[in-house]
Amino acid sequence: MASFSIKKVCNSVIAKLLETHNFDSNTEKNDFIHCDKATIYLLYQCLKDVFHVTSEEIPMILIKATSLVDYAVEKLHAYPYKDVPISWRRLHTDASLLKMMTGAPGNNRKEMLFNLIEETEKILRELEQINDHSTIQSTSLKRTIDDNSIKNIPHKKSKANVTKVHNIPIINNPLPKIPQPSLTTFASHVTSINPTPFIIIDSCISHWPALSTRPWSNLDYLSNLIGKERIVPIEIGAKYTDDTWTQKLMNFGEFIEKWVKNSIDDDDDDNIAYLAQHDLFAQIPRLKDDIMIPDYCFVDTNPFIIGIGDDGDSGSGSIQYLPPQEVITNAWFGPKGTISPMHTDPYHNLLAQVIGQKYIRLYSPNETSKLYPFEQDGLLGNTSQVEVESPDLERFPLFSSALYQECILKPGELLYIPPGWWHYVRSLDVSFSVSFWF
Repeated sequence: MASFSIKKVCNSVIAKLLETHNFDSNTEKNDFIHCDKATIYLLYQCLKDVFHVTSEEIPMILIKATSLVDYAVEKLHAYPYKDVPISWRRLHTDASLLKMMTGAPGNNRKEMLFNLIEETEKILRELEQINDHSTIQSTSLKRTIDDNSIKNIPHKKSKANVTKVHNIPIINNPLPKIPQPSLTTFASHVTSINPTPFIIIDSCISHWPALSTRPWSNLDYLSNLIGKERIVPIEIGAKYTDDTWTQKLMNFGEFIEKWVKNSIDDDDDDNIAYLAQHDLFAQIPRLKDDIMIPDYCFVDTNPFIIGIGDDGDSGSGSIQYLPPQEVITNAWFGPKGTISPMHTDPYHNLLAQVIGQKYIRLYSPNETSKLYPFEQDGLLGNTSQVEVESPDLERFPLFSSALYQECILKPGELLYIPPGWWHYVRSLDVSFSVSFWF
């Protein structure tokens, strides 16, 4: 690539970033609402200065850009990844682009980077011609994968197909299982005064390519589909209520090799990593080709408030349900032994099991007083303090009398969970679930 072309691409990217940092734009100001003014000003000044600096001044721009990237990374790790404000994600993206544009070391390295940008822009233009309604964010274009190379991957038996099921509990209070209900029957149930959970069996999602022609149980296929170099947020630790729990951004390939495949023959429950409640389908749009949002998620639902006292009154608190504007889809992928502590969610939930099995226990909102939630005004206000499968009954004596239902959710099954129902989840082997909040 000619140096003029390199400079042109670089100036184009910097100019676009600078345009979006116009302080007179209300939309863009909202993107940075959580950032302090000094940080925004520093980034803005660096973007302006990079057009005019001499070669001697570039190292100072690099120092500032690196400081902004480090600061953003620090903020990314200050929250559960799903709760990171867009401000800090945006700062990390823009500062990283600034750093790359300014200081890619060596002429060959710079040519490679800008050639990648030019190729990406070309792909974007082609996609826009195919589908004028497609919106693809630049932050999700870290890696381009050849579709043909994915389709041609042989579905050989990988290590993850040899599943070792882990610590299967005895089911004493089974959830009801029903064949695929009609939309009318399902809608009538979820809009009733007190909907209850149940499992949908038979062929509701068995037609998904992720369960049939392009099985996600083949970890080699899944790794190539997502991309080994893709950065994903991973929770490290058995469960998020533990003091030792933390999170880390890592390559998907590292997560697969180190944490998922190695767990198949490893019984160490403390060596747990979990890609949990992450919108992987927005980050990797091609994943959507292997699944489909169930039609049940599009039934009409109405806002409501329900009491969570023992008798259903609102004296012990209440749960408010407001339908989301669109179906919220999240991925849950990890080795055996991952645990989601007992908690509630504010939406109707259809949990689809794609790989492996999960033990799930559910409690009605009316059992709340026996489940010992954390303080309501804290980050864990929707989470129980009780270790469900090994409870400390001296600290939590009422828990032993709480009524519950339970199940082992298997591949191809859907579990319906109403808003406000407490649920505890433990994977029995390598597991991939998809939740649909509606």
